[in-house]
Amino acid sequence: MLKYPETPQGEFKNENNVWFSYRPTSNPWALSHGLSFEIDVLDGVRFANVLKTRVRVCIDESATGEPLMETWSLKVHRPYETNISYI
Repeated sequence: MLKYPETPQGEFKNENNVWFSYRPTSNPWALSHGLSFEIDVLDGVRFANVLKTRVRVCIDESATGEPLMETWSLKVHRPYETNISYI
């Protein structure tokens, strides 16, 4: 699911066979909690850390403002090449 095609970093398929696209985040709250990426979901974005074989996703925020995290296992991970030059 690609909602913001201008800056995708890659895409992955989770254990439920659902495809997600992701890109770097500039959100101050996410960055202050160590979350480097935004994942496109049906209702907007979720903040996460995308690794090679799993994703740590913020699914909610606690009463104290800390992220509540969930780990997703990946079936397929396709990081996009960012340094492509065309002739």
